[in-house]
Amino acid sequence: MGSKNTLPVDENAIILPSAPEGAPSGRTPLPKIPREFFERSTGKAVFFLAYAFALWLLPAAGIYRLAVASSPGWEIKAPVIFLLALVAQQGLHLFGWIGHESFHFNLFRGKKANVATGLIFSSLIVGHNGFGFALSHWHHHRFTNQPEDPDWQVFARFRTALSRFLFARLMADVRYLGNGLLAATGKWDWDMRGFPLNESEIRWYARGNLLVSGFWIALFGTLIYRHPVPGLLAIGLPLLLLTLLTGLRPYLEHAGTGKTLFTTSRTRTSPLLSAFYYFNNYHLEHHLYPRVPCYNLARVHRWLSLKGLLSGEGALIEKGFWNNLRYVTRRYQYPSA
Repeated sequence: MGSKNTLPVDENAIILPSAPEGAPSGRTPLPKIPREFFERSTGKAVFFLAYAFALWLLPAAGIYRLAVASSPGWEIKAPVIFLLALVAQQGLHLFGWIGHESFHFNLFRGKKANVATGLIFSSLIVGHNGFGFALSHWHHHRFTNQPEDPDWQVFARFRTALSRFLFARLMADVRYLGNGLLAATGKWDWDMRGFPLNESEIRWYARGNLLVSGFWIALFGTLIYRHPVPGLLAIGLPLLLLTLLTGLRPYLEHAGTGKTLFTTSRTRTSPLLSAFYYFNNYHLEHHLYPRVPCYNLARVHRWLSLKGLLSGEGALIEKGFWNNLRYVTRRYQYPSA
């Protein structure tokens, strides 16, 4: 589907060495997987963008039409609007994943194309600073489940499902915004060795993120000002649901996990989740091979499974759709430092 781009010889070196300093290690060295898994497809990347955009815009437009229609009554409109908002928030969720893939430089070959795509789409999520997330995420991969892991620092403090639901994503976005502001003002001083952007690029892209975010905020604010009720329902409600629901996702991926190579994160293999996440539900495989595009992660999973590595190394694999929700409960805590 579409043209494919090959990667440099060392596929992992640009974003994450296979055994970074301070990273967990397992009984088995990181297996060398086929090079074809690292190949980027422009067609699949564009489909990802279109799929996410449609998943957001179509239900949002449906909400708007329902809100301005004189019939049916609100007793019928309200539940339909809520269901449409749930779908729209998942489209917004995928905008975040587009930013994630872009800042792993997995969508397109050029750095500028990846960064521009990530900034445009992730900034559609009002309040989320995608570039600030990228800076933090780099260290999440270097120090997964360790005290130096920025995600551990944010998410380990929330120990109940309710606190995670209400506050986890808000606190994460506050940190990402802070990262973006520090980078934009040239005050970002974390060790970014191996990161494919230099100090000047980091500063200018961080500023670009703020500008793009400002554009979307101004556009959405204007629409809501001119059409308050349908605007709040079509734009504000999906954003609110996104903030609440995505606060649970880090626990689905990391609560109750460990520190060895194959246990630092959890993969959820439900086909429905693969459709919702565009294969970003294969989170363990992503941590093992962060330069593999998301649409190839299921292939990596099958390859590792056929080699007996997932079962042999005690990999954390959740096959059910509803069963994975248990990881948001108090019983499963973010890994202890």
